[in-house]
This record gives sequence, C-alpha cells and structure tokens, in this order.
Amino acid sequence: MANDSDFIHCMLIPLQDHFLLLPNPTIAEVIPMPKIVSAELMPDYWLGRYHWRDKELPVIDLEGMVGNKTSTVVDANKLCILNGINPEAEIEFYALPCFGTPQLIMLNESVIQQTHDNDDSNFLHCQIKIGNKVAFIPHLDNIEASLKDQA
Repeated sequence: MANDSDFIHCMLIPLQDHFLLLPNPTIAEVIPMPKIVSAELMPDYWLGRYHWRDKELPVIDLEGMVGNKTSTVVDANKLCILNGINPEAEIEFYALPCFGTPQLIMLNESVIQQTHDNDDSNFLHCQIKIGNKVAFIPHLDNIEASLKDQA
C-alpha cells in the first residue's frame, strides 16, 4: 500500500479543451473572471493584463501558446493566478483563464499515463492521461522566459 509520501498534491485546472496539471504551490489564487485590459502588439496567446495586489499581471492563454493558435476565452469563468518559479525570468506572477473550478488532487505514479500525442511545443513537458482527462504538464521555465521577452 502506498503511503502519503508517494503522492503529490496537484491542481487540475480546466482549460478550454484540455486540463492543466500543476503542483499545488504553483497556484497563488483563483478568482472569479475579472475584466482584463487587452494588450496590443502582443502575440495571440497574450490576452492582456490584470491589476492584482498592486501588480500588473500578464494574462495568457496556455492552449493558444502551446498550439500557436488563437483561442476564445469568453466562456472562462475563473482566473488562475500562478506564482512565477523561474528567478531568471523575473516574472513574479502571471495568470490564465480557466473554464471551471480547479480541483485539488493527489497523484501517484500509478495513475499517470503519458499520451503519445505528438506535441513539439517548447511550452510543454508532456501530455498525460489521468482517468479519461488529457492534461498538459507545462514547461513553466520556458513559459516565463517567453513572458519576460514580451514584457
């Protein structure tokens, strides 16, 4: 039988077409979807900025970033604020819309199956299946480095 140390506390965040799997400490806060100030002359995945706790946060569409396409986020009902993890990128916080309430889950290696989807994005480590859900495991260092380059 597995003990508690074999499990990782994660958040499963519903995106538009996929889920995002992040370690629980990566999430700073989840709030109802606010009005976002649009950003001009930015890549399609850069949705705008949001003023949170006296800081201007970039708001990105992770699926658009990974798929290099424009997504519609008008149905998003929450904004997930993430803690930056890459000190070199100097991105303290950033946000992404989610399409439902993030779910705290405990995972161990036995429930994770890597999908064989051919995704060559620099912004993903891999895609996995958790039950019947496909989840992205993002490459946060690369995402934050990209945000720094656009800031």
